[in-house]
Amino acid sequence: MSIFKDILNNSVSKKSISPSVQQTTFGELPILVIKHKICSAAVSLQGAHLLFWQPITESTPVIWLSQKAIFKHGKAIRGGVPVCWPWFGKLGDPMHGFARIVEWTLDSCKEDENGVELVLSLTNNQQTQAFFTKPFNVWLTIHLGKTCQLTLSCQGDFEATSALHTYFGVNNIANVVVKGLGKTYEERLAVVNKPAVEGQLTFNQEVDRIYNNANKIITISDGDRTIQLTNTEASDVVTWNPWIDKSKSMADFADEEYQSMVCVETACINKPLKLSMMQKTTYGFKIELV
Repeated sequence: MSIFKDILNNSVSKKSISPSVQQTTFGELPILVIKHKICSAAVSLQGAHLLFWQPITESTPVIWLSQKAIFKHGKAIRGGVPVCWPWFGKLGDPMHGFARIVEWTLDSCKEDENGVELVLSLTNNQQTQAFFTKPFNVWLTIHLGKTCQLTLSCQGDFEATSALHTYFGVNNIANVVVKGLGKTYEERLAVVNKPAVEGQLTFNQEVDRIYNNANKIITISDGDRTIQLTNTEASDVVTWNPWIDKSKSMADFADEEYQSMVCVETACINKPLKLSMMQKTTYGFKIELV
């Protein structure tokens, strides 16, 4: 059985949040399981982490989760949409920030015939003090229906870099074309593999790039479906696929899973988020099938 079905059907039920949302436990973590008439999904309270999202019209999830993802306290979850905040990459310790490895609070859950909307929040507290000493407030709003929309809002007296580190499910990485990325990017690997077409990306080796002038709308096509990613107030788009060797080196990633996923990440890296305690600074994305 796939991990998606395991989470939907085999997690331990605790309480009903709304008609379509149950709070359960999977592994060591509290999980919100969404079974709505137009989509299924799951969100971990640790990290406010959208684990997967699958509209009822699709045979496989659009947002992808590794079959070997680890559900333990303080461990990052492989797949879904990790929230990298208040720093991206190795700009601090732990890598990609602490927001994805601490527990958030569910502030609200609303649903109607168009789907479910969740708001989760995190503020400086005892669990965050070990990583970061400045006061802050962060909210993640997640809409799940025929479309998927995430909006991150934050307050503080500092600059933050961030990414909504989305893993997309594809039928075969060899068939994937990502369009709308723009001409300029930061290559993060030693081996350069220049795009055959400027602004587009295909895959025949490991990829790790930060595109810094991408279009607002990006498409990810695999021959079976086309995913449209619309970014709002993001300065960068990160693309990543571990390919063969790196896949084998990761304990929470199956050896062949590089074939069924691609990361196209909405990010604010080269233009950090300039935060204030007086107002919210916000960015995010919308995903739809076209």
